[in-house]
Amino acid sequence: MIVRPATADDIPELTRLRELLFRRVMDSADQDADQPREGNWREEFARDLKERLGGSLGVFVVDGEEDKLAACGLGVIEYRLPGPYQGGASAGYVLGMVTDPLYRGRGYARLIMQELLAWFRGKGVSRVDLHAPAEGAALYRSMGFQEHQVALTWHAPQA
Repeated sequence: MIVRPATADDIPELTRLRELLFRRVMDSADQDADQPREGNWREEFARDLKERLGGSLGVFVVDGEEDKLAACGLGVIEYRLPGPYQGGASAGYVLGMVTDPLYRGRGYARLIMQELLAWFRGKGVSRVDLHAPAEGAALYRSMGFQEHQVALTWHAPQA
């Protein structure tokens, strides 16, 4: 089982896994909450991945069978103003950890998260945030993540 950095050749599979992540979120979401925006997010996602891979976007994958990806994790380095608890002006954010249902329970998420955290450290990032679904919280806590603050989100109203 090898975790490797994603390449541009992985973009179609990364898009498929990202859709699995959002399908789960959308299926469990309150129907009165945010509605998906219009437009082709898949094309935008693929374009952004192609432009940002290897820069401030770290993406790690585990290969599955038949040219499919079993799992992936995406992390981004964000600019933050320095403060008393963070000396540097950058922080990490885990954008998504997704394992194809056929491959769950094999430890891929832990291995990918270890690679992401090593990548963040290598980039000088000493703080990493994420939002975890209930079923993933135990994994992240076991890796040293702690509840920090209540996360609230604001979205501009759609016209």
